[in-house]
Amino acid sequence: MKKYIITLALATALLTGCTSNKVALDNLRGEISWNAFCDARGYDRNDNTYTAVNEYLDTWCGSVEEETALIEAGVEPY
Repeated sequence: MKKYIITLALATALLTGCTSNKVALDNLRGEISWNAFCDARGYDRNDNTYTAVNEYLDTWCGSVEEETALIEAGVEPY
């Protein structure tokens, strides 16, 4: 039983580490993407108005420009 608990605890720790790394990488991608969008389209980086966010989601996410910005930042695209 003790061996089972230790194995389960180790597996949980490994999976938690992987999840938190993925979340951190996704957050980094999002920040790089938003900053590149704002620079390319002339928005302020702190502008979270409907117009800016809508344009970001409709025209930037998944675009060639976004992938290029991520690659240039040294992050693999989604």
